[in-house]
Amino acid sequence: MRFYTGDEAGLIKVVDIDHKVSLLEAQSKAAKKVRADAKAKINAKPGEKVEIADNILSGVEVNNFSGSVSKERTVQQMITGSYEDEQAFFVARKNGDIEALSKATGQSLYVYSEPDFTENISVKHKGKYINGRNYVGLGAGKEGFVSCSNMGEVRFQRFEDANSAGMMKLPVGVVKMRSHKDKFTLFAAGGHEQELSIWDAETACSGDSYLEPVSEPLFRSQNVEDDWLGLRVPVWITDMQFLDANTTNPQMAVSTGHKHIRIYDTKAQRRPVHSWEIGKNPILHTLASHVKPELFISDNLGNMQQLDLRNGKIVGSYKGIAGAVADMALSEDGKKVAEVGLDRFLRVYEADGMRRMLHRAYIKQRVTAVVWDWDVKDIDQVDIDRQETEDIWESMETLGKKPNKRKAKEVV
Repeated sequence: MRFYTGDEAGLIKVVDIDHKVSLLEAQSKAAKKVRADAKAKINAKPGEKVEIADNILSGVEVNNFSGSVSKERTVQQMITGSYEDEQAFFVARKNGDIEALSKATGQSLYVYSEPDFTENISVKHKGKYINGRNYVGLGAGKEGFVSCSNMGEVRFQRFEDANSAGMMKLPVGVVKMRSHKDKFTLFAAGGHEQELSIWDAETACSGDSYLEPVSEPLFRSQNVEDDWLGLRVPVWITDMQFLDANTTNPQMAVSTGHKHIRIYDTKAQRRPVHSWEIGKNPILHTLASHVKPELFISDNLGNMQQLDLRNGKIVGSYKGIAGAVADMALSEDGKKVAEVGLDRFLRVYEADGMRRMLHRAYIKQRVTAVVWDWDVKDIDQVDIDRQETEDIWESMETLGKKPNKRKAKEVV
């Protein structure tokens, strides 16, 4: 299995994990190596230099794929897509660059730099000061990309013409923007005291400056009813997921900083059709399964859980995470899930059953994004032998049915 990670140092790394080497086996080999290195260091003669290689788990390879160390080029968003019919990664960086990287070579195919993105700002919003811009969402397609900052600045940029941009301004304090996987210009946004809104960048963005949208949103949610004391419930949207392929009236799952997961049916009503309180901490990140009606969620203390969207119940939790989760990724068959975060590790878990930790890789930097490469298949020798046997059987000619030579008895 192969992963691509983005981190705070501005690096894109490729992580190859041999799925046949279990975590227990890798840890056992690593412990033996540590003891051997310690013994060699003790037995070394005076003045003799003992070289000790990095303690990397067997079956795990971590290599730099693209970029150089630079805090100003921190990876804030990373998604997959294509640029001029070539598979690529689209990366939004701290310095305002939107970059397309070739998946084959890691070379830069396209770069757009947002003007004045790094300028010093001081904007008071809901009692707190915003002192810098950050990318909170990125979507890309064959024609261009859509980006959004925490200042509510949305840009719809076409690749073919740098001057053909469309822009719009949302309220300050956007926490997350997410683009639809089948139509990148369709995006949802929300944040601090900002209800969920769904827009089409092609119709809402216009001109070369960040002004009010030229059209109304396709959908805007309404806050839930007042609590039992008659007080207004505060709005704090932290993440959202499109739950279906519908680009006209999509269903949405939304997480909040007040421990809620809410399901919106944009065709039915503006208020959520379901609202569940989960755990004790703010829910920061979500990942919708493409196989089952389930949602992976994580909070600010490294708790990662799996939620059944049919009844709002937790079906499993994942252990061993030491810091806040920054991003999650799911395997193509939906049987494994990976997470990265502030503790500098990439972990792979079972998505069913005991939900054991299967693999682990140390990335060295704080990881901000992860992409699971579905093009790299995990094939065992048993599967290879089975496929070869099936091919042999399929290539054999089928003989016709032999006629029955026994004569029927005559009836007297």
